[in-house]
Amino acid sequence: MLIKKGEEAMQDTMAIKDCLDKLLAQSDTVFIVPHNRPDMDALGSSIALASICKKNNKKYYIIINDEIEKIESATRGVLKKIKGMYPIITLSEAESLITDNSLMVAVDVNKTYMVSTRKIFDRFKNIMVIDHHQVDENTIKTDYLFTNPTLSSTCEEMSRLVFAYDAPINKDEANYLLAGIYLDTNKTTINTSEETYRVCADLVHIGANSTEANKLFLKNYKKDREIQRIISHATLVEPFYAICSQDENNRLLYCPEDIGKAADYFLDFDVLITFAIGKVDEETVSVSARSKETIDVSRIMKLLSSESGGSAHLAAAKIKGKTVSEVRDELTAIVNSPNQILDDNQMQLSLKRIENE
Repeated sequence: MLIKKGEEAMQDTMAIKDCLDKLLAQSDTVFIVPHNRPDMDALGSSIALASICKKNNKKYYIIINDEIEKIESATRGVLKKIKGMYPIITLSEAESLITDNSLMVAVDVNKTYMVSTRKIFDRFKNIMVIDHHQVDENTIKTDYLFTNPTLSSTCEEMSRLVFAYDAPINKDEANYLLAGIYLDTNKTTINTSEETYRVCADLVHIGANSTEANKLFLKNYKKDREIQRIISHATLVEPFYAICSQDENNRLLYCPEDIGKAADYFLDFDVLITFAIGKVDEETVSVSARSKETIDVSRIMKLLSSESGGSAHLAAAKIKGKTVSEVRDELTAIVNSPNQILDDNQMQLSLKRIENE
């Protein structure tokens, strides 16, 4: 993984700032768009950009078009807490507010199918993307695309941007940014760099608190039992992979975030990559993937479905028209064929590690 030193990371941040400065000057209203069913990385990034808009005296709105009860618990709790503090609107409300000089900024997302505004892109004068996921043929078409898959999270980049603007954020907002970083790094256990820890330290310096950030992720007993039903149906092939999924007697429908938590569970075991599989609706199976070392799990998700995305260490896919069992069999076949998922260098590194066990 490419690890950028502080000076290089700030150069990237200043390039984003220069572009955003230009676009803000051309715009009268900014519409901040996180991905559908936002998590704390998406919400924290949205709040950071809101702070930057306020610093620049720019009218802004955050578009969240999901039913709040369908959003994962940490984000849902924050949204309820901040209700009325930020102009958070639905897509239908936004449509009447867009002007000829409106700017849309997508945060923590670059895929067209993952944003609520995809059918009205032509209404915006300009579209900017700030993200940390891999790009592909479904990436939003714009000249103002900033995505760096080597970053821990979008909150890491947005924190640097807040500091570059000297935009004021309070302790709660700093905690939301810290929580976004914690979420996408499994509490700094994967996909971190020296710069990630520097940003965390800077957030703590202005009032963030790791205990308060972690409290946002306190478990719900009923939900945890449901996740354990996926975890309990697992196959571990140490030191290579773990795959868990719903079994045929489990008729629950899961949210993608909870399937992701099942994949996170196996990061504590002696495996390189982990996967969790569950149904999110009657027609759709979702797969969450995690990687600790050399293997790019977004590449594996791409083999499963064209509706996939993420970064090398954290990715997901949705598959329609297949059962959980069918998807699990396909995934197992893929991970048991290393030549499909590893380049030559990765193959040598992974085989060397396995031989050393």
